Amino acid sequence: MESGKAMENNTESKLIKRLNTTLPDPLAAYVGAITGKGALYETPSEFIRDLVRRHMEKTQEQERGDIRALLAQSLQENDYTEWSAADLGEARRAASQ
Repeated sequence: MESGKAMENNTESKLIKRLNTTLPDPLAAYVGAITGKGALYETPSEFIRDLVRRHMEKTQEQERGDIRALLAQSLQENDYTEWSAADLGEARRAASQ
């Protein structure tokens, strides 16, 4: 879950409110084609905000899926029957050693 690390470090990173970037000609042409009056996005900034939002949602959904998969694996691999007093005593002895 590499994306989880990125989200964890979010509290340590600086707040980025403004981006300034240069695009190669093919990317600049694409952004120009989908932004402006009557286009899919009004401005390039609107397009970038939507890309970031979609990436964030995709990352969060992937992390939720990873957690669900780990929980399902745990349920398949482990026996969750109730413990007897003897089981608890054995666990306490093992933990104290």
